[in-house]
Amino acid sequence: MTDYLTEMMLCSYFTAEVTVGRFYPDKKSLFSVFARIFLFDEEKTAHFYALTQKSEVVGITSEHEYHLHKRCRQYYGMIGRERTDDAELEEIIDLKGTSLSTAQTYGLIHGANEVESVVCENLTLAAENGAVLGLYLLGIFQMEGIVFEKDGMRGISRLRRAADWDSEEGLLAALVYDMFNREEYVSRLHTCFLRAGHNSAFERVAAAYGTYDETRDREFRVLEKAFNQGIVKRDTYAKAYARLIYSDVLEEKDKESIVLSGNKELFAIASALPLQLSIQTLVPDMTAIEELRPARAAESEKVMLAINNIDLRRTAHYRPLCIVSDSGYMLEAYAAAIAKCLSRALVERIEVGDLTGYDIEPSQNHIFIRSCDEDLFNVYFLFFRGKIDDRVFDTAKNFLQSTKRAKFRLNQPSISIDLSMVLPVCFCDKERAAELKPYCDIVRIAAPNKTERKAILAEMMQAKAALYGVGKIEAQAEVEERLAGYPVDEIEAILDRAIREHRMPALVLTEELMKPYFFDNGEKLHIYGFGGGSHED
Repeated sequence: MTDYLTEMMLCSYFTAEVTVGRFYPDKKSLFSVFARIFLFDEEKTAHFYALTQKSEVVGITSEHEYHLHKRCRQYYGMIGRERTDDAELEEIIDLKGTSLSTAQTYGLIHGANEVESVVCENLTLAAENGAVLGLYLLGIFQMEGIVFEKDGMRGISRLRRAADWDSEEGLLAALVYDMFNREEYVSRLHTCFLRAGHNSAFERVAAAYGTYDETRDREFRVLEKAFNQGIVKRDTYAKAYARLIYSDVLEEKDKESIVLSGNKELFAIASALPLQLSIQTLVPDMTAIEELRPARAAESEKVMLAINNIDLRRTAHYRPLCIVSDSGYMLEAYAAAIAKCLSRALVERIEVGDLTGYDIEPSQNHIFIRSCDEDLFNVYFLFFRGKIDDRVFDTAKNFLQSTKRAKFRLNQPSISIDLSMVLPVCFCDKERAAELKPYCDIVRIAAPNKTERKAILAEMMQAKAALYGVGKIEAQAEVEERLAGYPVDEIEAILDRAIREHRMPALVLTEELMKPYFFDNGEKLHIYGFGGGSHED
């Protein structure tokens, strides 16, 4: 008699053979693929392959032929005779009959005149419609290049979906092709096999692939309950449910309350949340920080050290970086440089002072929820400047603490979501620095002196030329000297106004042209935003 793994293997082989075997004549090679998945040794592989090639087995190519065989077997039994003395062969024929029935159910059996492209299209459609059997077979075919073009990325993706849906065959195949997640797959098979009483089958798996982690069965419990309550079907993968059940940002009790409630509106709201946040760690490119003007080693080194520690952002003792300056220009310069360092991340700018009560409502519309992108490393640039509502400020301060990001509480739906993967970076003026110091690593940026402002001015004119579509901007020496006497934010405001009012292909800032934009004797240029301040030498 065959054991459980052997039964699964033969059913898989027969289903694959009836689906694409007509276009893949190397039956022994196809058999070997499944033998490896189901842990057959060479002797066992040779034995069962020989049985599958016997005329009694090969001759059964449809459900009709199998039912004829069964009737003959019943007839022989009625007259007190056995149709064959080979009980093992009869068992294999029964397994082939089951496989034919399954393949017919999923529309995988085709007429003799059906072309290969149609067969492939039908199997792909079955997989994309969520048929777990389709995902499993197509994943293997794509990994091996059987009939389908070899495609490791899509093959793994489809096997992963079958495995996520507690398909034992999918899990065994994933163990072969996805070695990076083997502990997870062994743990899942431990739950599946022992739940069904197949202890010896699991012992073979554990002997081949190693240990398992019993603590990883929380997702299995939620999925099993969903199966038992008829919320989802075992044979049909439901992407929306899998996404929620296997989310790393929700707690098990919250998953159960959402999945098992039967409340479609609640499920829809929860499904719209960022449930698969990336925990990847970027490798920052520090070039932009090193090239920042003015170049100050002491300040740059502190910023680079903080950026190098972003992989610690989920730990309880992590303190986000906070850049402090009364110059809006300097804050923006550092923000641009840090964004370049993290160029592969999604950088979301949030002006805390612009937020209202609506933005911080504990729902899916919360500013810290709706700004997330599941597929990217999320970085929030939080600018603390100007007047900030007290409730908004308290919410932002809580978000800076890893333990509170990890338990980010919502009321609709009533769950906690783990946002500790999000990296906050703060920018503020000196007035706010004292209030943020308990939560952040403060890096104070000194105001540029006159020599530094000259270097900044040169870069600023180049940037403004690109911004305003001016071919080139130059300044006479006297104008440069005079501009360098103002704080950097005021330099920028003067340049913006002058360029807007004198746009031309090549702009030379002469004393005559710039005279209306300079101010002396205490007169101040009206500048929006914050910055300005007294002249610095």
